[in-house]
Amino acid sequence: MKKTNEKTLLTLSLFLIILISSTSIAQVRVQTGIWNADRTISNYMLAAGGENERSVNISVSFQKPFNTKPEVILSVTRYDGDANIGTRYEVKLVSVHKAGFTMEAKTWGGTKINLIGGTWMAIGE
Repeated sequence: MKKTNEKTLLTLSLFLIILISSTSIAQVRVQTGIWNADRTISNYMLAAGGENERSVNISVSFQKPFNTKPEVILSVTRYDGDANIGTRYEVKLVSVHKAGFTMEAKTWGGTKINLIGGTWMAIGE
């Protein structure tokens, strides 16, 4: 009985050693950058005014692609709009992939945005 327990313990120990040594420890990487939308973008309609919803898509490529799809965080840090009209805007992610992402900035209700920009952070492996 003692030999069976020793064999079982030895087998389990070897299994754990193999499992631990074969498990790769993921390296978390962070990349950051800035984004801007203004009249230099073709078909930029955020400054046009009008009650209808207007939007612009912005594509960002990561400096080095991730191994898996990262989490992306957006912020707005720059805004230049008509001070006589209410400020309405939304910034959101449209799609995220290993090599980059596409985001959308939009406005409505008469708001005129001459420039909107901010930062982004991608966290992944």
